[in-house]
Amino acid sequence: MDKPDFNDALYKIESEPLSWKHIKVMLISGSSFFTDAYDLFVIGVVLLMIIPIFNLTPAESGIVASAALFGAVVGPLIFGYIGDRFGRVFSYWTTVLILVIGAIGSAFSFSAIELTIWRFILGIGIGGDYPLTSTIMAEYANRKDRGKLIASVFSMQGFGIMVGVGLAFLLLFLDISPEIAWRILVGAGAIPPILTLNARRKLYETPRFVLFKKGTEVDLSTRNLDYQKSDIGKETYTLLPINFTKFIGTKWKLLFGASIAWFLLDVSYYGTGIFTPYLASLFGFKGLYAAVEASAITIILTAVPGYLVAVALIDKQGRKSMQAIGFLVMSIAFGILYFFGNQILNFSPYVFFLIYGLTFFFTNYGPNTTTYVYPVELFPTPYRARAHGIASMSGKLGAAISVLLFPFLISYMGKFGVIGLLAFVALLGSIITFLLLPETKQKFLTETSGESELILITSTLSNEFTELSNHMIASSKTLRDELMNEKINSFELFQKIKLEEHNADQNVHKIMDYIANTKISSIMYLDISHLARRLDDIIDTIEAVAARFYIYDLSYADKFMKEFSNYIVQCTVLVDKSLSELKNLLAIKSVPERINALYKEATNIENLADDLLRTSLKELMKLKDAVTIIKLKEVYEDLEAVTDRCVDVLDIVSDIALRFMYEIKGLS
Repeated sequence: MDKPDFNDALYKIESEPLSWKHIKVMLISGSSFFTDAYDLFVIGVVLLMIIPIFNLTPAESGIVASAALFGAVVGPLIFGYIGDRFGRVFSYWTTVLILVIGAIGSAFSFSAIELTIWRFILGIGIGGDYPLTSTIMAEYANRKDRGKLIASVFSMQGFGIMVGVGLAFLLLFLDISPEIAWRILVGAGAIPPILTLNARRKLYETPRFVLFKKGTEVDLSTRNLDYQKSDIGKETYTLLPINFTKFIGTKWKLLFGASIAWFLLDVSYYGTGIFTPYLASLFGFKGLYAAVEASAITIILTAVPGYLVAVALIDKQGRKSMQAIGFLVMSIAFGILYFFGNQILNFSPYVFFLIYGLTFFFTNYGPNTTTYVYPVELFPTPYRARAHGIASMSGKLGAAISVLLFPFLISYMGKFGVIGLLAFVALLGSIITFLLLPETKQKFLTETSGESELILITSTLSNEFTELSNHMIASSKTLRDELMNEKINSFELFQKIKLEEHNADQNVHKIMDYIANTKISSIMYLDISHLARRLDDIIDTIEAVAARFYIYDLSYADKFMKEFSNYIVQCTVLVDKSLSELKNLLAIKSVPERINALYKEATNIENLADDLLRTSLKELMKLKDAVTIIKLKEVYEDLEAVTDRCVDVLDIVSDIALRFMYEIKGLS
């Protein structure tokens, strides 16, 4: 089942082809990441300018340099919560204001302490952008291009860095005074978010957040990608809340894997800067800004191409392999430099740069991009921003630790010793990815996020169950209508019902094939397979009745058969209603009670069918023709068996509804 038929707006959103509407959301979200990267990069240049201006000590320089990173540790937690509680777009506006205020405040700082405070505030906005930009993009994206769209948002980092490099060099070329130049550099970070304010104003809340928001009834027709009313359709839901602590208890392994992988990535990524002085001399740069120039060249030649390759491959190759391979190649490259770095430098500095550059390329091709993509795909809508916030907080913590502690580690272990440590860190990242993280490419967000266990019945497979139910009702009505005739064409009756039974078998096969190839729990597998097979049993039993009429060449139906056929139609209609109720499990709290009422009604009809069977058999025993008694007895028993099968299905549906509602309540 390559294309499950969701009967709601979410399926329509995820099934749309890639269009300009998606690109607009990507550019709006990406503008924040462009700004984030710019703000984080320019501090390296600014620091060189303000050290003599503010007479900074090495310790003070480290604090100023890492202030935004420590703010970025706090930001994801704050705005991950706000994003889940009050909405992605509402929170997004707040981070934009922080980016603008933080940049302007930094530009008008008159001491290192003021600059540190404003950079920390700026960092909160930067960190807050991580869960919000990724979540907004993921919840607007279509299934086939979700990876490249989210990766494209993240790749704006590369362009932000290049603009930072260009502006810094332009100011140096124009010989702008350092006292003014550094203020222009930090203040310029306010320009991109200001320029995109109008576009952000037109961005509606994501349909997924609106749909899953506690106690909210919404018209999704006003929440589409084009920011205007369209034909998405009107769907209203009131959904149950889930306790975050209990959610963590059920998803901790995935959250641990995503968070640790990001932590290890940022430790190694920010740690690679320790060889920048070597690169400066390699490229022939000299003077105060030599390290910045060398770093810029490295990023442009190796990191930016890595971003572009990631965008191109992420929906083809997949997240898991790209992250694992990226970490592994980083580990190998670091390992080569650890064991043979001095020899390689003596042999050819260019070979050294090639190996060193591989770490940047494969970082951005792999884990630097995929660690940003993974969290929004692995966790359900009510906690998507918070889970991403925890993972990105872990990453920024790793970055802040690297910037703060690596200078001390270098003095203790030496540069190549630290490179050996980074080789181990990257290898550990590859192992964590391989063991703890699943592949999510080309899958619906409801499936990758774990919402599929419930969505599987309520939406994904609803089309197949609906068709199966239609075949059941068609069979029961065909049987009843034919038995009401004075003369029965048993061959035609058998052929009609046999065709319905054959088509029902195809539906069952599709359902079984889908769940066999979908990662779901064993209980869910049993629930779905049991339901599909028992529905098929109803149709098989109706076919058995038709077969008996054909085999025994029965051309009439007595009053008992006609009454049985009415009971059968009533029971199959109740089964169909119960399946329709399953679709409402996400939205309506009283579903189990409503299904239970249908079950009781079917049980009453089944009891009437039992009574009718006893009555019909008693009358049958008055006949003297043994052959006729045997034939009619089998027909009566098969007719009554259909009502039994219907009650069996309703019992299964009731159990499914109760189990899911219990699980939802258990998390509420």
